[in-house]
Amino acid sequence: MKLLAVITMLIGIFSLSVHAKELRFDNYLNAPYSEVRAGLISQGWKTITNKKIQDSSLYAQDIFNQGYEEVLDCISMERDQCKFVFKKNKQLILVTTKDKTLNVESIEIKK
Repeated sequence: MKLLAVITMLIGIFSLSVHAKELRFDNYLNAPYSEVRAGLISQGWKTITNKKIQDSSLYAQDIFNQGYEEVLDCISMERDQCKFVFKKNKQLILVTTKDKTLNVESIEIKK
């Protein structure tokens, strides 16, 4: 019974720590990507250059050529959306933007 209680407590602590990590990105939602990018870099996140940008959409290649070499890909259909990747230690985050204004829609922690 004690083991079950300890396991439950550890799962709860792990869930809270993951949630807390996600909360620090809340203030970036709907902000311009250029500002979010600068903020992430100031927090120690590193951009990861897309070395296969030639395999991505022309829209992504355009964004890449604007200096955002961390762009993974973009779609330009009903709504424009791009994905960017950052790394800090062994953790990756995926930043998704919306519209041609590149406002941040979400930041997802990849495991």
